[in-house]
Order: sequence, then C-alpha cells, then structure tokens
Amino acid sequence: MKTLLVVGALAVGFAALSHAQAQAKPPQRERPERGPTTDFDSGFVRIPGAAAGAEGIAASVLIPRPARFPNGAPVVINVTGGVQSGSARGRPEYVGHGFVEIHFAFPGGGSGEERSGGRYDFRGTNCIRALADVIRFATGRIADQNGRRIGDVARGVTVLTKNVGVVGSSHGGNACGMALALYGAEFPDLAWYASMESPYGEGAANVELGGRDSGLNPVYDPKTGGLDLSRLAWSPDISPGLMRKPMLVNPRALQGAFFFDLDGDGHFSEPKDFPVNSFVGDAGDGVKAWYSPRIIAEAEKRKLIPGARPRHVPTLAEATEFWRYRDAAPSIPEAVRNCPNLAVIVYANERDHVQADPAHAHILEQVEGFRKAGGRFVRLNPDRAYVGSVVPKSPAFQRAAQFPDNPAGLTWTRANIAAGVEPSALPLGIYMQAAVCELADRTQAGAWAANLDAVLFPDVPKPPAFPPGRRLAPR
Repeated sequence: MKTLLVVGALAVGFAALSHAQAQAKPPQRERPERGPTTDFDSGFVRIPGAAAGAEGIAASVLIPRPARFPNGAPVVINVTGGVQSGSARGRPEYVGHGFVEIHFAFPGGGSGEERSGGRYDFRGTNCIRALADVIRFATGRIADQNGRRIGDVARGVTVLTKNVGVVGSSHGGNACGMALALYGAEFPDLAWYASMESPYGEGAANVELGGRDSGLNPVYDPKTGGLDLSRLAWSPDISPGLMRKPMLVNPRALQGAFFFDLDGDGHFSEPKDFPVNSFVGDAGDGVKAWYSPRIIAEAEKRKLIPGARPRHVPTLAEATEFWRYRDAAPSIPEAVRNCPNLAVIVYANERDHVQADPAHAHILEQVEGFRKAGGRFVRLNPDRAYVGSVVPKSPAFQRAAQFPDNPAGLTWTRANIAAGVEPSALPLGIYMQAAVCELADRTQAGAWAANLDAVLFPDVPKPPAFPPGRRLAPR
C-alpha cells in the first residue's frame, strides 16, 4: 500500500539534490548484491513525467547477463501492490530469466536520494500518469533525464522494446489497468500484462468480502455474489481500517466506522459483528476512510450516520471519484481498445494472498473482463509447460501439486473457477515467473495457440530455484 502525504521539505530537498547530482555526472553502473537469480547489472535512472516534477520518476533498471533470447532481452515493469508509494529498488524477480527488469517509485515515493518528485495521491491520477511514463521509457519512446534511452542504460544488451510487459502485483494491477485505459494510446504496442491476484471489482481492493485474516464476510454469498447490505450499521465508537493493517496515517485517530451488525443489537462487538473494510488515507483533500460506493450509497439512503457526517467519511460522489481511478474493472474495454495486441495472464491460487472469497470474484472480474472486451489472448494462469519449467526439479516439488492447464479464451464463472486455480503447495513467485516467461516467449515467437505442448524457447537463462515457501510480497 502506498504513501499518502509524502511531500515535505525534506523529501523535496533529497529529490532536488539527487537531480542536481544526476545533471552533474552520469549515473554509475552498479553491481548490486546478488539475489537468488543470476548475474546482472543495475542502473539508476530518473524518468521525466508530468506528475513527477523536476525530479522525475526514480527507477532502477536491472540488466541481465545473458539476455533471454539470442537477439536481446524483453522488458518487464514491476508495479508494486498495496497503497504505499513504492521504491526505486526492488527484489530481482525476472532478471535471472533474461529480462530487463524495472522497479520504480510513484510520485512522492522512494527513499533518500532516490525519491520521485511530485505528490503521492494514494494511487490516483498522479500515480497512473507516472506508470504510463515508465511504460513509455521501457518501450523506447522517451529518454531519461540524462537523455539516455533504455538501450543506452542497458549497454551491452539489445533491449526488445516491442516485447515489453507490466506485472501488477496485487493492487498494482489496478494501476496497470488504469494506465492502459487512460494513456494506452501512447504505447499501443505494449505486449503483455500479468496480474498477480489483482483485486478488480467493487469492494475488492479494500477486501470488503472478507480476507484471509478475517475470514469470509458472513453477509456475502459466494454462490450468487450477493452482499446483504441490510445488515450495514454505523458505530461512533470504532475506527475505520483494513483488517488492522498499517496505513499511511493512523486510522485509530479517527472515530466512527461502518460495520455489519450480525447480531442486530445496534452495537459493534467482536467476534459477533463484522467490520466494513476501507482504505484510510489522503488522496488530496484530507484523510478519509475510502469505503466502496455501494457502502456509502446504502448509508446515505438509510441515513445511518446520525447528525453531521464526520469529515473522514466521504460523500457518494467523493467515493465514486476515488474508486474511478483505483478499480480498473470498468475500464478494461478502454484498455483493450488502446492496446489491441495486449496478451493477458491472470494468476490465481486456490488460497489467494489476501482474499477469502471462494468464488474468486476479483479474478473473474479480470479474466472475464478482458475476454469479453475482445483481448487478443486472455488466460487464467500460465501454461502447465511453463510452470513445470520453473518448478525446481527436486522430487518433493514435482510431487507437490498437479497444475491446471487452462486454454486461453475459456469462459470462467463462479461455478467452474475452482477447477482453474493453481495449487497452494508452491510459492506464488514460481507461477508469476512462469506467466511472465510465457508471455514474453509467445510475443517473441508470435505463438498464440490456446495451449502449448512445451515451452517455446527451452535454451534460455534460468536462475536458481526459489527456496521452498518463498512468496512475493503481498499488498
């Protein structure tokens, strides 16, 4: 999750200092600490962007040794999850497979001298514009602030700017969808998008249907998708929040929140009642508890808040505008129109990293949304051949699970999606690496069959396997 009011004199000072240093001398090629991947170099860049001020967008470019293909390396952009503002540095996930890998900080984010300029707006329009500018840099359309194209930064490796994709980690996937919908016409040849259980759909990002920490929301019916809002109630004595997870402000400083009154006594008590989850943060007009529009609409219709509305509770208009830029589900058709050649893999596990919904409604919103919008290639989970190529060859891993092999273009519903999700026995990083490798290979080969019998490029770089139990950072 990402940073709300992060601008301050100190942040501006750091960013200005870093910008001045960047103008004084070219950034040095760095030798990063080695992770569980392979040999690679790293360079720091500042990407110009309208939402990132004079300092630009702070980012790192990981350069593979060797490239994935004989003629060069595809590019993958990591879009971090949660509501934090992100960092220019991130754990290497794909460079070991021969990808140029980009990590970046949203406006106002980062640390020390590697901060992005601009104001963090809680994954709003500033963040979406910045991601679009990172994509423009990755696809070779713009240079960094030192006048270097991505091929100049990755010197010694041919960068395949027609084989570029984005990975949306959890809530980062909503930023991906919105960047494509609002600005995809600026990079219509973006090749692919891989979603890591991104929470698309109303109430998904703020885990309204229940999460792994809280359990399934008792007023939600996963068979029908219905949410019984007749149980919605208001308590002046509790604080809003998201399953007690940290926000960029202290939610406990706010008093008054919605909950589902399961025992009907009009008062919130645990474990009898169920809180209504919300993001809490400042999107530019003060700290608010960002409930979904359906919650605010129900509360306003029934006049659940006695007296004056607390300042931290948004109006329906405010909630609708907030989620317009943070839930990409309604914008999928526009994303497909802007990027007509985009290939999509939506990863989903039987045990979601956040959600408790057995119907995986947030996954259905994505995979069916892209399919119905006419996406050229839409698949639930990577091809079994690619998962098998990433899974460590030890007998324990090989016996751990049976992997689904879902043809691209298949229709998914609440009734059949359980058969298409991945087993939870293996780290989710394995599945995401498989998805990214498959998408890049299909793009390279122009191979769009619904299923594959084997990996398209068997002789590619392969990093050491993840240790058992390793998982990518959730939102």
